[in-house]
Amino acid sequence: MNRTNLSLRAIFVVTVASSLFAFSAGCSSGEKPIAPASVSLLENPRSVEAPDQAGSTASANNARDLANAQPEEVLNSKPSERDVGLNGGDAQAGQPLTYQALGAALQKIGLTPEDDKTYWEMKVKATTDDGMDWTFPINVSLSKGQNVIWINCMFGQVDKNAAPSAQSMMDLLTANSIMGTCFFLLRSDRELLLQQSVPNVGVSPSVLGESLKEFFRLLKASEPLYRGFFSANPNGGGGPFQ
Repeated sequence: MNRTNLSLRAIFVVTVASSLFAFSAGCSSGEKPIAPASVSLLENPRSVEAPDQAGSTASANNARDLANAQPEEVLNSKPSERDVGLNGGDAQAGQPLTYQALGAALQKIGLTPEDDKTYWEMKVKATTDDGMDWTFPINVSLSKGQNVIWINCMFGQVDKNAAPSAQSMMDLLTANSIMGTCFFLLRSDRELLLQQSVPNVGVSPSVLGESLKEFFRLLKASEPLYRGFFSANPNGGGGPFQ
């Protein structure tokens, strides 16, 4: 088990232990429980501004997807090789990248993104610690105001017949607290995805490449957290096992 997973488990145990202690203390006092205060939810700055992307989802051990995907090594090129001039956005001057410049930056990194008109998608393959071969579709797009670059990986709809346990949900929430700008999101249509936001200011191919590299590292390391949300049948079911 790698250090990321160990950290996730350790924080999860501490969180649960603290909650249990607080609960037991309240029960033993004999006092009437205090009603929770109402909470007003403001607009979530981490909400999905990117278009609802109904394209590819991650897949495991899918021979066709693996054959058409790029190896993860493409994300490991040297930063100095990525920083080249781009049209439509001047990273050195702090100007935001346009949609076309975003696609050009991905190409300079060495990726071969497909233009879906509202987002760029590329498929990258990797083998996780448990020996499973994965194809991860990574979508990169701009927010409506073009002030944020969104990086997404869609896992597919959570399988109704493989409902995740409460612990699995807690593990995902705990992971969100330690992954920086990356976080798991479950949409209203039960679509699970990993998302990252990158401020669209001074983003050179090097900066974008390092963000994608870290995003992909977390995709691989967190596989034990999201794998249980889907059917384990590689010939059927939802999400990654299509």
